[in-house]
Amino acid sequence: MQIFRDVKITMRDGVKLATNVFLPDGNGPWPVVLVRTAYNRNFVYDRNFLDKKIALVVQDCRRRYASEGDFYPFVNEAADGYDTLEWISNQKWCNGKIGMFGASYLAATQFYAVISGSSRISVLNPQFMTGDCWKQGYFCNGVFSLGLTWSWLCFETNSKTSEASVMPAFNVAELLRTLPLIDLDVKSGVNKVKSYRDFVSNNRYSEFWKQFSLEGQYNKFQMPVLLIGGWYDYYPSEMLKIFCELEKHSKTKQVSESHKVIIGPWTHGINHLTTLGEIDFGEDSLKENDATVRWLDCVLHGRNISQFQKSPIRIFVMGKNIWRDEYEWPLARTKYTNYYLHQAGNLSTTPPGKHEKPDTYDYDPLNPVPTIGGNHSIGTYNPGLYELAKPGPYDQSILETRNDVLVYTSDVLERDTEITGPITFILFASSSAPDTDFVVKLVDVHPNGKSINISEGIIRARFRNNVHGEPVLMEPGKIYKFNIEMMATSNVFKKGHRIKVYITSSNFPLWDRNLNTGNDPATDTEMQVAHQTIFHDSLRPSHIILPVIG
Repeated sequence: MQIFRDVKITMRDGVKLATNVFLPDGNGPWPVVLVRTAYNRNFVYDRNFLDKKIALVVQDCRRRYASEGDFYPFVNEAADGYDTLEWISNQKWCNGKIGMFGASYLAATQFYAVISGSSRISVLNPQFMTGDCWKQGYFCNGVFSLGLTWSWLCFETNSKTSEASVMPAFNVAELLRTLPLIDLDVKSGVNKVKSYRDFVSNNRYSEFWKQFSLEGQYNKFQMPVLLIGGWYDYYPSEMLKIFCELEKHSKTKQVSESHKVIIGPWTHGINHLTTLGEIDFGEDSLKENDATVRWLDCVLHGRNISQFQKSPIRIFVMGKNIWRDEYEWPLARTKYTNYYLHQAGNLSTTPPGKHEKPDTYDYDPLNPVPTIGGNHSIGTYNPGLYELAKPGPYDQSILETRNDVLVYTSDVLERDTEITGPITFILFASSSAPDTDFVVKLVDVHPNGKSINISEGIIRARFRNNVHGEPVLMEPGKIYKFNIEMMATSNVFKKGHRIKVYITSSNFPLWDRNLNTGNDPATDTEMQVAHQTIFHDSLRPSHIILPVIG
């Protein structure tokens, strides 16, 4: 093996990016795998590539670690990716075949390298990332992703190297209650952070978010792409959407059939343990952990992609704890089934009657519902925050002691019931406030009483008409219909279990608190209690739509 450390590759504007190059034994030339990272190139190395006669190139994004220039999330990755690919392709040790892989921001660098128009990319493996940073990323249906965005922009990417280790020096729980939100950067002990302030103040869809979107760009992905996601990450629905869009916009059948997607029992990264949160998914859950190396080895060495995976889709079915191949998404055999809310906290497939009375609760922003587990990407790399918002499956029962959480539970299931696919909650509700949030969780109740979260969704009421459209405040007391998209999932609710739904108005500090005033969330410092009314009668049948697989 030959190692060339801290090679400086010059970009079109003269900025030099620090790069490590690892070459296999022998004379070459070889196929190459490129990783572009914002998190220190020296942390990325896998001997397996070299053993398979693949060169590995790892680069710090600009202004990160040893690279020059200024860093602003995403904006330079297209040009820098293009220029780096050109440099690699002109090296005598490159045989012309170049792949990329990586998770989260490392996946974004792949997306933008393709959008740049580079013709040098032979294969991709983007993992755990969104294609729409507004719809499902730094915002979700209009709600600001507080914990993640604050920690990432103020402690991770605001300097050349990560400063996340100093987060525990703060009382993070209190710090995240800072108002107005726009000043959270200064309260965190740093000067005004432009990226943070841009992200939090652009709290409606605009050209700012459009510049980061894959929408209208999918036709540029005319190379094999393996997408990897996790059911307990922010992005399982996004990874599946991207997969479907890539198939749709492929120019040939061969390209369409070359795209693959794998969704496992993971949060924001492949888990090397069988246990996540409070659930042990068994030894089978580890079987796809080597997918990246197998995928790139297969494609870069010109083997038939069916040798990697015959089906386009491979999902881990939780509950059964098995991997299963599928051939379309959503699954053609899905039976979408309505589970309706009823009085006395019942949940059933029977529609509600005409005279069922609504349920009510008061949401007070001073006392938000705490984050317990969930589908998100906060991890141990966010010390101080992680302890407040661990991702994954955890017992939610403690939330039922609160008077601002409504709970609806089915009868004991008489047979195994598989839920695989997209999930939607149709909510009929009113509020005393001109704006508020609604949060929904789907929960698997085990015979021992543990209530394990499976999927969740949130919506800011002002975006009820169109998350990409103009926000419209509510008329207090008026009843509205909310279509809440929840995280896609695959879980078998076993015989003897029950299906449960939680409804509330906060999930803090995962998401920012809606202050219920209707003012600009970035600058608002006022707050009021919102009286929420949830309807479930024949005219306003609130229900969750579950993708039942028979």
